[in-house]
Amino acid sequence: MREIRLQGALAVLFVLAAARPAQAWIYSEHRAITARGIDTLDPQHRGALDNLWAEARVGYTTRLCAAPAAGDQGKKPECVDLAAWPAIAGDHSCSPQDMLHTILESEWILKVAAVASRTEMALAKAKTESERRNAQMNGDLGLERADEEYSTRALGSNAHFLLPRSASTDPKQYAAESLQPGAEPNAIALYVVFHVAALHRAARLLEGSPSAPERAADIRMTLALEAFAVHFLEDSFAAGHIAGSWGSAPERKGTHDYYNEQGLDTETWKHESMLVFGDGHMRPSDLERAGEAARRSLTEVLDAAKPESETHRTAAAAMILPEVLAGSFDVCKAMRMPDWVIPTSVNSDLAEVLLWTPIPFRGPGFASLPRFRAEIGTFIGVASGVTGESADGGFVAGGSGGFLGALDVGLRLGLGLDALLGDGGDGLIFLQAGIQMSTRSTGGCDPYCLNDPLLQQFVPGVPARTGLSFRLRLPFWLIPGDLIAAAPVLAFANPRLLEKMGITAADGGLIPWQTKLSTPVGRLQFVFGREVAVQLYGYGAEKDAFLAINPNGPGGQPVVTPVALRSIEWDFPVLEIRPFREYGTRYTFAAFVQVGAGFDRPLSAESLVPGRPLPELKTRYFGYIRVFFDGRRYF
Repeated sequence: MREIRLQGALAVLFVLAAARPAQAWIYSEHRAITARGIDTLDPQHRGALDNLWAEARVGYTTRLCAAPAAGDQGKKPECVDLAAWPAIAGDHSCSPQDMLHTILESEWILKVAAVASRTEMALAKAKTESERRNAQMNGDLGLERADEEYSTRALGSNAHFLLPRSASTDPKQYAAESLQPGAEPNAIALYVVFHVAALHRAARLLEGSPSAPERAADIRMTLALEAFAVHFLEDSFAAGHIAGSWGSAPERKGTHDYYNEQGLDTETWKHESMLVFGDGHMRPSDLERAGEAARRSLTEVLDAAKPESETHRTAAAAMILPEVLAGSFDVCKAMRMPDWVIPTSVNSDLAEVLLWTPIPFRGPGFASLPRFRAEIGTFIGVASGVTGESADGGFVAGGSGGFLGALDVGLRLGLGLDALLGDGGDGLIFLQAGIQMSTRSTGGCDPYCLNDPLLQQFVPGVPARTGLSFRLRLPFWLIPGDLIAAAPVLAFANPRLLEKMGITAADGGLIPWQTKLSTPVGRLQFVFGREVAVQLYGYGAEKDAFLAINPNGPGGQPVVTPVALRSIEWDFPVLEIRPFREYGTRYTFAAFVQVGAGFDRPLSAESLVPGRPLPELKTRYFGYIRVFFDGRRYF
């Protein structure tokens, strides 16, 4: 997905990456699909793969599992099997070379495998959609901690998507459009590029008399090229990658997420109907279908290694770009397909491969599928709510507490960065300005006028007031405001670090206690430090005037004193729940409940009776529940 950045609006320079790549199957699903392809190989091809894998393990028998598909590895995998390589390709590495280094040398890849294994177990146990969302969210957060580049990798690429189909229904024409030099990188084209390179290397494995380590390295690169190819082949079976492959970044993200979850009724190029789902929602039929495609692809590579096969002769003669053959072609940085003269045989073979894959839906202007939009981008909105507040007392020392109510309405300008990391993210940024009207408190002048019920009615602990209201919401990395403080320095010294901090903040913070949890009654989130509101009372043409009891009047007797007051009220939401949300392509409407606390500090008080001393005023503290409605229009 293309990235969106917010620059210079909140500080000297505040940069926040907005859209992590919308990847297809999650790690455990990619691994399961590839394992299915390996396990369904016929005995002859399975034996050939086992032999190649045994040679590939030379020098790395501890890191690489004994079997190419190791099955259930428990909560803490101790090795990486071949079935996991396509899961690492693309999502946790940018090229076959990068992938091999990550698998063989890095310390963190086994942590990624462990997170993926636990996520798979949690998804299998999930009985409700809320439990499934939370399991996937926790898995994504775990991957963020294990793989530092997880969210920033390939931000500028749409390579995991299928290229939208034009008016043609001819698979050969679609193949040519996908592969033509200058085309946007896409799943089918990248599959072909890496698969043909794997075929070519497989056909030349027997050339010369290399040593065992050299041959092992050659086999590993051959399998790495095929793993990268299989990753993109498997991506082509994910619903969101069939439908969500054009439009703006928010539109791609929203369409991708919707169809992955809800499913897509489509057909193959052979006109066989199918119902497909996407990442985190794989069904047994998805596994079988994509696993069969992986089996066919692996079979071709194994055939290419046989000197007597036609595949071997064709693959050995193919002209491959040096950077692809060496495994250095970077899918994260590539913005266009390379200038490659496609062999006629490759074009024909690709059309045959396409027959088994889903037909991508059309692009704009060709009766495409309904589109959806993620809450990403700038917006203008209106928020209005009611608040119930319980205080420890009024402004006068010794007064009683009680309750009061408030009504607020405000205009919001902001940037939506929600759902960067699945459903648990919250990168919402906004500034709101409006008014708040507050009732008088039920508490009064007790105990000073306890025996005078009439006086009680006219001497409130807190008067009815109307004030200016301002509200600010910002994600933070570790402590509130840290991104604003870091931005002026890191924007020039280390912009990539600033970008990573921004993504982490939007995903719930370095300590991810501010991610959204799905519950049966709505999304629950701990928001302390992300949002603050301030109400300015008495800052209009005149100060707020009310009657107060001065307990130290003449002769030590309580006396009623008219007081003019200005005060500043600070509100800090602590918990937030969203029980309701409706979202279209550009408009969203949601209901929220916030629980929080705050304080109201009196300032600039004066007695309205000349010569009569002011009562002692104090800061009041309170807790509150706020119910509000939020409507936005995204641009």
